[in-house]
Amino acid sequence: MLQQIVSRSRSLHRSGSGSGTGSGSRVGRYLMAGALAMLAACGTARVIQRTQVGGVIELNGDPGKAMEQANEEMAAHCGPNNFTVVQEGEEAIGTDTYTNVDESTASKTSRNGRRTTSGTSTSAQQSTRTATAWRVHYQCGGGEAIGAAGPPPAGPPPAEPPPPPPPAR
Repeated sequence: MLQQIVSRSRSLHRSGSGSGTGSGSRVGRYLMAGALAMLAACGTARVIQRTQVGGVIELNGDPGKAMEQANEEMAAHCGPNNFTVVQEGEEAIGTDTYTNVDESTASKTSRNGRRTTSGTSTSAQQSTRTATAWRVHYQCGGGEAIGAAGPPPAGPPPAEPPPPPPPAR
């Protein structure tokens, strides 16, 4: 969508359309400002994992808008007001590696101009960081968090042993 707005802005500027001198430029600026404002106010929620009892949703952009969308996703999965957020926060999701390579060439000519020497210098830098994302873990049902109540019941208790035989007389 932003590309469409930018390309429309450029075509207005090139063609000079609009009323009066330079109005295409003004229209382009208004379109660009509107697009940037829309992007700044955007927030999205993406379902990462969904099971029968809950799931994980990743939030991006504006936290308020993203959480609204996450609430809609959780309600669609579990039913309205039938879910509990059991964990929310920034989680490590992998690593990002950045590499920067600089190459420079230098030339030197002798005083009499007969000989030229050149050399190339290359330097590289690499850094790695932990990539993170804001995620919400939720559980369907309004009860306690999974595992909070302990293990499920094991079944009926074992039968009582029979009474001992009467003493012999």
